[in-house]
Order: sequence, then structure tokens, then C-alpha cells
Amino acid sequence: MKTLGILLSTAGLAGVGVLAVAAAPAQAAEAATCSGARSIASAPMLRDHKPPSWGTVRLVRDSCSQYWAEITMASPVVANAKANAFLVQYGGGNNGRVLSCDSSGGNGSVIQGQRTCRTPKVKGSSGITFAAIGREYHNYGGGYEEISENATKRTR
Repeated sequence: MKTLGILLSTAGLAGVGVLAVAAAPAQAAEAATCSGARSIASAPMLRDHKPPSWGTVRLVRDSCSQYWAEITMASPVVANAKANAFLVQYGGGNNGRVLSCDSSGGNGSVIQGQRTCRTPKVKGSSGITFAAIGREYHNYGGGYEEISENATKRTR
């Protein structure tokens, strides 16, 4: 009887593994159908609001109405500098929510040697708008200080 119990519990765990494996392709298929990512708003990254542009912050949407923010710097970030993008949601149950590249699902701030990052994707629905904010920071020895910021217009 003890052997039968072990056998059945092992079979049950194997079944859970099959379910997990079966769920992964379904999620991958959904992600594959959410194509057509396009920039719907952008703004240059300017220091002191003056040219030249040091990069671009963009609000991006795909065919599944998922939104995210991306920042792309003109050249790789140097030591003691970093950049981050922020996605701001207006409306809905998460009104005022701000997600950054460092939020779960994002790919982390732009650090030395890198040029770009993106926030997690957020599903948009009727009545919700979004804006993207880009910020660049430098550490002059006393911690990171913001040296530039710009935002896209609010849009859907």
C-alpha cells in the first residue's frame, strides 16, 4: 500500500509538470500573437531642455493593447551614470501607478555600457491612458542625481 501511495504521488507530480509545460507554450503563443509593437509617442532626452538630444523616451503599444515605456540613449551610458524609463497609468483601478525598468517584468535600469531599457507591459482598457517618462542620472560622488528628464504626452 505504501508503494502504491508513492507511485500515485509521483504520477501526480509528473502530471503537474505536464500541466506546467502545457501552459508555457500557450503563454508563448499569446506573446507571439501580440506583434506590431509601435511607438505611439516619444520625446527627446535633453539636458537643461536644450539640444542636443542624449536619447529618446517612447511610449510603446502592441497589437494586444499592451503598453510599456522604453528609453534609448544615444550612446552607451558611462560609469557613474544611469537612465530609467517610467510608465505612468491614468484611470482605471491602478490610477497613478508608476512602473520603471526596475519593476518586476522590466529589464533593469540602463547602466554602464548599455543603451536601452523597458518597463513591464501593462494591458490597457477603455478609459485608461498612459505616459512615458525618461530620466537620466549621474553620481558625482554623493549619490545619483537627476540630470535630465522628459515625458511623452498622455495617450492611448
